[in-house]
Amino acid sequence: MFIINLISVGLVLVVLIIVFYRFAVNSRLKKISQQKGQPLSFQKKLAYVKYLEQEKHVSFILFLSLLFAAGMLLSTYSLFEVEDQMHNLSQKNSQLKDELYKMRQEQRRFINDIPIKAYPEEGLGLGDYAWQEIFEHENRKVQYEIENDLSTKAEPYFGLSSTLIVLDIPSKTLSIAMVGNSGTEDKLETLEANQLAFVQEAKVVTNLTQVTFQMHVTDENNEEKTYNRTFTRSNNEEDFTQVEVEE
Repeated sequence: MFIINLISVGLVLVVLIIVFYRFAVNSRLKKISQQKGQPLSFQKKLAYVKYLEQEKHVSFILFLSLLFAAGMLLSTYSLFEVEDQMHNLSQKNSQLKDELYKMRQEQRRFINDIPIKAYPEEGLGLGDYAWQEIFEHENRKVQYEIENDLSTKAEPYFGLSSTLIVLDIPSKTLSIAMVGNSGTEDKLETLEANQLAFVQEAKVVTNLTQVTFQMHVTDENNEEKTYNRTFTRSNNEEDFTQVEVEE
């Protein structure tokens, strides 16, 4: 394809060079013929030269027509090649979409078969994390480490490994977002119980004022539903209370 385009560009350049050259020759002859006081012999020779140049014009026009036709053929071939490639890409794209859809269906069936464990009595060790480094010193490195570690620990009790722990330093809030499929709706009772247990354990986290849960579960009709729960408190001495439940 690159070679064809390169040849097409070369043909265009050759055509332009020939056209400009013929224009230059024709312009030069006109200037000479407009000069006054030329002898008759010179005028005859000039007329003969003009005749020869006109013959060359015809020959060059035929040659340029041949180059133009060749360029058109190459361009048409190139367009067909591009169209064929676009068609192949479209087919591959459709195939990838089908495969992705099948993978998602398999993933959903796999997720639905994974049981949600009950929240451990010993908790997830929320009190062991260096929360002061985050809330008081805004240590981003520690924040990312806590997010990653807590996401891994929370997975068996809240669903997918895509569980996202988000710490917002300015508002001193901790949010948990279940951005993926967290299983079937029959696991909702266990998930809600685990949320309450997590919030109860989160009381030990100094300066933590809000915990938010978002879950995407599949009902019996294989339709996805989103559940949100938010717990807040005004200070470290208070218990968390649920302020919003959306289904």
